[in-house]
Amino acid sequence: ILYLTFGQPTAATGYQLSDQILLRVDPKTQTAAGLTIFNFSRHVATARKLLLPGLDEDLDVKPILWRILTTPPVTHFLRLTKGKQGTGVILRSPSLQEAIAA
Repeated sequence: ILYLTFGQPTAATGYQLSDQILLRVDPKTQTAAGLTIFNFSRHVATARKLLLPGLDEDLDVKPILWRILTTPPVTHFLRLTKGKQGTGVILRSPSLQEAIAA
C-alpha cells in the first residue's frame, strides 16, 4: 500500500475511484489531501491501466475530481488516460526527490 499525504494532514472526503485507488479531497479547498494506492508495487511493475469506475459515480463531483487528477501533486503519481473501456490511470513511480517535492 502506498499512502500519500499532500501537505499538512487535514480532514478530507475520500473518493473510491477504483478498488485499488482512494483519492482524499480537502472539502474546503477542493484540492488533493492524499492518495492511497493498494498493491502499488505490483501495478507499477506491470504498467497496466487501472480503470476508474468511481469517477462517474457522482457527476456533480466529477469535474472537481478530474481537475485534481490532472494537476500536481497527483500527476506525480498517476497519469490519466481515456480509452474505449473508459477513463483510467497508469501509475508512475517518481524518484524519492520528486515524491518529496510533490
